[in-house]
Amino acid sequence: MYCTNCGRKLPEDGSPCVCGVQNGNFNTQPPQNFQALPQYYAQPPVRPVTPVHGMLKRFASSKLFFMCALLFTVQMVVSAVSSVIEVFTVLQNQAYLLERAPIGTNFNVKFNVNIVPVQNILVLIGLWLLYASAKKTDTPFMSTAGVTLFKVTEILQIVGCGIFCGMLLLIGLLVLLASSGAPNVTNYTGLPDNIAILIVGIAFVVGLVLSVLLLLYSVKMLGVWTSLQCAIQVGVLPKKLPGYALALQGFLIFCDVAAMMAFFVLNAWILIPGSLCSIAARVYVIRCMAAYNREVAGMEAGSF
Repeated sequence: MYCTNCGRKLPEDGSPCVCGVQNGNFNTQPPQNFQALPQYYAQPPVRPVTPVHGMLKRFASSKLFFMCALLFTVQMVVSAVSSVIEVFTVLQNQAYLLERAPIGTNFNVKFNVNIVPVQNILVLIGLWLLYASAKKTDTPFMSTAGVTLFKVTEILQIVGCGIFCGMLLLIGLLVLLASSGAPNVTNYTGLPDNIAILIVGIAFVVGLVLSVLLLLYSVKMLGVWTSLQCAIQVGVLPKKLPGYALALQGFLIFCDVAAMMAFFVLNAWILIPGSLCSIAARVYVIRCMAAYNREVAGMEAGSF
């Protein structure tokens, strides 16, 4: 039996036709020149799966990558909690002294607080997004949301470094004009004119060089993350992480050790666990970056 409205074959269980007409209107033969509508639409083209997709999913779902993200999370949480405890401790001590101090006594309140940069938060979210995407078993592909956050981090770093370099150049110019117009700089620094100008010049050059190097590093890393994003999307071989990226992490470990020693001298014990967690996290970051470069080098050698 066939529907008189659309010509489709009616269900044998007596249910209405898919076009909505009840089974009371039917023909025993299909209408002439009837062409049945397609019951299924063509499937969309499927992206080809390359060995690069497998390598990226295997790496981002590994225990090493998980430990890197976990330690980075612990470091940020411990630093934030330590800073909050430090603030409340200082305020409590100041309140205790204020109750017992004579009226009109002035207090200088100083905090040793670790502020979590926005870039670190974006990197942390990006790490967990990559790990969650790599752990999915229903698809061979990964999401690029985590890498996009990495790119946003580098863009913020580039903008910040550019602004800082501009301000540094402006300050250097103002200091140069002031020093050339003032015959005696000793009144401000306690040093002879030539020594004071030399110290200011060295500080200016060092600050400018470091800012430019950090700017170039962020530009290079932006290209690396763009390459990784293309690898996730179409399966092309990504770029390896540059060697100076690993060197920078080593330098940051040195800075964490120096900060921990400073906290020890200042009796800021509550901030030491944050430095220890930061050192452990950066060690795993170096291991993770080196493992990623080995994976990419292996793909290059195998000419996947």
